[in-house]
Amino acid sequence: MSDTNGQSKENRIQDNVYDFLRHKITTGAYPPGKQLKESHIADELDVSRTPVRLALRRLIKDGLLTGAENRGAFVAQWTHADVAEVYMLRILLESQAAGLAAERATPAQVARLRALTDQMHALITEKPHNYLMDLQVANNGFHEVLLEASASPRLVQITENLLDAPLLNGGFYVYSHEDMLRSVHHHRDIILAIENRDAELAKHAMKTHLRASYHTLIQGHSSKDAE
Repeated sequence: MSDTNGQSKENRIQDNVYDFLRHKITTGAYPPGKQLKESHIADELDVSRTPVRLALRRLIKDGLLTGAENRGAFVAQWTHADVAEVYMLRILLESQAAGLAAERATPAQVARLRALTDQMHALITEKPHNYLMDLQVANNGFHEVLLEASASPRLVQITENLLDAPLLNGGFYVYSHEDMLRSVHHHRDIILAIENRDAELAKHAMKTHLRASYHTLIQGHSSKDAE
């Protein structure tokens, strides 16, 4: 019994480390190219290096990190071609999800979409400490609720992996104030279409939103690379 309990505790520690690091990567707190060292993470989280090492291996398998021999792990760096491919897939899948959500969303789900969008607007306006990270979390929440509202388990499963792409999830770190407000406006257009059960409008609004996000992200990273 003690062995089982001990193993369960080790698994929980590893899962906690994995969840912590995944959150840091997908919210942009750990930017692309950042080196992650076992010893530093172990000290920060007050755990041994073993669960950190195992969590890093899982994240490498997920594609969120890359491994370099004798140099540890690095947050994955994506090319413009990689970003274009992910957005092409997101446009196809999430526009379909938006259309289904217009047919199937419950009032509670619509209310959650609106609440998350209002939260984003408040963060952009007030700019509290760490607002970019909170903005990313609220934005991810919006897209996750929309997927849930599509009531299509296979579509959700396929699309969720794309939402975790590290370079995409750090997008707000290169957005201007106007870019952020435009994103919120697009969210409101999507909600309007869903509220009115207009599947074609919902699809169009999502496509417009993701195309604008793609161009904003590419331009933002190009500007940073030129600095």
